[in-house]
Formats: sequence, C-alpha cells, structure tokens
Amino acid sequence: MMSSKVQKRAASESLLFLSLVGGILVLLNVLIAYFPSPRVDLTQNGLFSLAEGSERLAASLDDRLAVTAYFTENLPPPFNATERHVRDLLSEYSAASNGQIIVNFVNPDNEAKQQAARADGVQPVAHQKIEEDQVAVVEGYRGMVLHYLDETRTIPVIQDTIGLEYIITSAIKELVGERKPIGIVSGHGGPSLEQGLTSLKSVLKLYDIREVDASQEIDPGLAAVLIVGPQEPFSTDELRRIDQFVMRGGSLGVFGGALAVDLAGQTGPAGRPLDTRVDGLLSAWGVRLTSKVVADARCSRAPMRGPMGLQVLVPYPPIPVLQLTEEQLEHPVMFRLASPMLPFVAPLEVGDAPADVHLTVLASSSEDSWTMSGPTISLEPRNPRDWQMTSDAGPFALIVAIEGRLPSAYAAPINEEAANAIPAPPTAQANVRVLVSGTSTFLEDNFMPPPTQQGDVQMNAALALALNAVDWLAADSDLIAIRAKTIEEPALDIPDSVLAAENVALAAAEDGDEAGVESALAERTAAIESWDAKKRAYRWANTLGIPFLVALFGLFRWRRRSNKKKTLKL
Repeated sequence: MMSSKVQKRAASESLLFLSLVGGILVLLNVLIAYFPSPRVDLTQNGLFSLAEGSERLAASLDDRLAVTAYFTENLPPPFNATERHVRDLLSEYSAASNGQIIVNFVNPDNEAKQQAARADGVQPVAHQKIEEDQVAVVEGYRGMVLHYLDETRTIPVIQDTIGLEYIITSAIKELVGERKPIGIVSGHGGPSLEQGLTSLKSVLKLYDIREVDASQEIDPGLAAVLIVGPQEPFSTDELRRIDQFVMRGGSLGVFGGALAVDLAGQTGPAGRPLDTRVDGLLSAWGVRLTSKVVADARCSRAPMRGPMGLQVLVPYPPIPVLQLTEEQLEHPVMFRLASPMLPFVAPLEVGDAPADVHLTVLASSSEDSWTMSGPTISLEPRNPRDWQMTSDAGPFALIVAIEGRLPSAYAAPINEEAANAIPAPPTAQANVRVLVSGTSTFLEDNFMPPPTQQGDVQMNAALALALNAVDWLAADSDLIAIRAKTIEEPALDIPDSVLAAENVALAAAEDGDEAGVESALAERTAAIESWDAKKRAYRWANTLGIPFLVALFGLFRWRRRSNKKKTLKL
C-alpha cells in the first residue's frame, strides 16, 4: 500500500515537472518568435556574423536598398548549401539596416524569371551533376543584384561564400558613397596605372585612382599619395612638393625605391641597388631605405631544376614569410593577416622619432635572416646549402608606420616670394600618416593573384596587405576587418622528413647519382604517405573521437544510475 502511494506521488511529480518544462519551452518559442534571438559567433575571424563596418554601413542607409538574389533550387553539391548561407548573411544585413535593406529571393524556374535574372546581369552557370552513374550538366542561377536609388551593382555569380560579405559591403559602399581620390606619383621608371598597377586599380574600386605629377603642386584634396617602385631619382623640387602635401595634412605611402629587381634577366633573377633620393624625405621622420635584399630562412619555396632535369620546390630566402606578433596583427595595416610574404624586400633603418611622432614597426624578418648586397645581387633559386648567410644578421624592419605631427623635411627658410618657391608649414597642420615598405612587389601585377573567370581577384594575404595599406592611409578602415575573413588560412608546415629527402635528392642530382636520386625520391614518397596517414588519423579522431567520448560518458552515467536504483530502499 505504501509502495503504491509513493509511486503515485512520484508519477504526479514527474507529470508536474514535464508540464513545467513544456510550458517553459513553449514560452521560449513565443519570445524567440517576437524578439531577435542572441547569436554568438565563436569562429576566430567572425565568419558567421557581420563585421562592425558592415553593420555601420547598413545602419547608415538613408534610402531603401533592394537586394534580389536569384538561386535555382536543388543545385548539385557544393552549391546546394550556398543559398542557405546567402539567406543567413542577407538577413544579418537586413536586421542591421533597421528595415532599409529589403531582400527578395527568386527561383528562376520559368522563362519570365530567367529573363528578369539576365536583365539584372545574373547569367546561368553550368553545373555538373552525377545521377545514376552518369554525369549530367545542369544550368542554374546563383547571383544577386543590388538596387539603390538610380544605381545598380550586380554580383553575376556567387562562386564561393568565403569573402561574400566583403563583396556585398564593397558593392553597397560603391552605391552609397563618394569615392575618395588617391594619387600615384607618375614617372621615375616605376609601374603605372596603365602598366604594372592595372590589377591594383581594378581592386581599388572604392577609390578614384589617378596619377599625379610631383613636379607640380599636389592637390591637397587627395586622401593619400603613393610612391610605388620608383627606379629613377626624384628632384629636390619634387620631394619638396611631396613634403608640402604631407605638411598640409595628406597621407603618404612609400613602397620600395632602394632596389631594382629584374626577374627575366639573361643570367636569372637579379637585383641592383638604387638611389632615388626618397631618403631626403624619410630620414627627417626617422626611417631610411637601404639598398640590400633581405634573405630569411623562414621563407617561401620556389621551383628549381637540377642537372638531371629533376624539378623540386626548394626554400627561397629572398621571399620571407612574415611571422607577426599579436600586437602587429592588431594594427589596421596587418590586421589578422595569415603569414604574408614580402618578395625582394629591402631592410629599413629605424632611428629616433621626431617629437610628437610615433614610429611602429609593423613587420620584421626573423632572427634567422641576413642581407645580400653588391652591384648585382643574384636571386636565382639554388640548393639550400648554397645560400650563404652574412654577418649582417636580422631581424630587420621591413614595414614601418609613422604617425603624428611630422616636421617638414625642408624646414630651411626660403624666399616665398620667389617664382619657384614651394612653401610648407614647419610641422604638419594635423596628425598625418606615412607608411614605408622596403618593397613594392605586393602592389604590382606580377605578384597579384590571377583573376577568376568572373574577373574578380581572389583575396590572399598579399592582396589584403595592399588593400589594408591604402585603406589605412586614406583613413577608411571599415573594410579591413571584413577583409580578414576572406584570406587563406596559414599553410601547413611541411614535415622535416619530406624536406630532408628533397635536399638529399638535390645533392644526388648534382653529383649525377641516379640511384641516389631514386632512393631519395622513394624516401620522400614514403614520408608524404606517412604525413597523409597522420592527417587522416587526426581527421578521424576529430570526427569519431568526440562522439565516442560523449557516448562513453552517457554509458557511465547510465551504469551509475542503474546501480543506484538497485541499492535504493523505500
């Protein structure tokens, strides 16, 4: 009798508990339906939430922005998941805009909708689909168009969701904002907007890029002036004009100017020192260019052909891979860049900063770096044993930011009434920004990533560095945090066993030892297979290990409860 009462009481308490839990869950669903639910993005670069710059831009819209996304249903993988990601992303924009961004998704499943998509600039794309052991080609749409007032921007094909926020925010900025003017100093044997900097111009769509003549007064309305890879010296008047621009509050970027690099020389890639006289400006602000090439053991790799025709990737010290500190990674120019490379860079000498001026070293070579110098500096890839370190050991400053009320580099009194006078204030009229880099390569066409089939340029760390530099100089940093989401992850380190086998193969090839080459290549293949097996083991451990631990914990809890019930006395 007593046992029956206890059971009824336990059943009543269980029913009451379940009713309370059910009521709470219903109430939570009602609250979530009427109020926005909080979201937490735990990814390192905030991949699943909008950056502050995107939210700020969306909230600042004064008029309606209509977004029409054209997506064909049931596209084959991996594009079948693209629409869901785009929906989530556009809903974030709409929520941040306080109702000013109106989003409409269209499935172009009939001729009228397809004509509308093509009229908006969204074209069908062929997709391969495997059905019943056969490969079929399916046409589908995956693009969007943005309408704002009388302006339109089209994203004809969404190839990849990585970097989509950057593309959308850039398109909105193009629609609603005036483009800031940026000047690039012309002449002096360096690259121009017509040849050498065409890729840079194409990716700087948010700026009005124009060439300026430093022999004439520089328009103070320019947001920044860039000196990119000069090969010929500046005259004193040209340097005075640039100094005058900075003293009036303009920003200046100096990229290279101490080295000329010829990658197509008859004897192979080589560099030679230059004196472009840019130090006439920079030395007054605490920085000097040196006509050397930094080589670093922490470097990229380049192909080299041995005596037996064997081509392998070998370490290439003239292209250092930067190892940035946490503090450097937080600066807008280097913000969260993943192992950027600086090809053929000259070291910078950093002296004392003038009063009220702050010098920041944004990038340095490693402690395992050295410099190469001479009238001709050979940059030919070679056996790792043939690179000879010099006594001039690193680390070396490679990129430096200068901020503050800079003093004029030409503060000596002049006759301002003279016809050729170039007057400038003794100190800058406002806090200014100057960025100095020992190389211009990451801005030039030869080192830009190739465009995709849609004409866009794939974002990588080098391109992000170039764009970050321009944004920082133009005091327009909203896109920098967004850009950090689009760059590639750092490359995996190649195991020492693979590198050692490659070095042995190279040495055997130089000695003409064919058997030694074959043996070393076999060791290299075995090392790569071992590396791949280890990666597969880690992948399966991550895939199955965590669920197994959860299941084991559940089994342990079940056994404990079972044992507890057996010993329970009523």
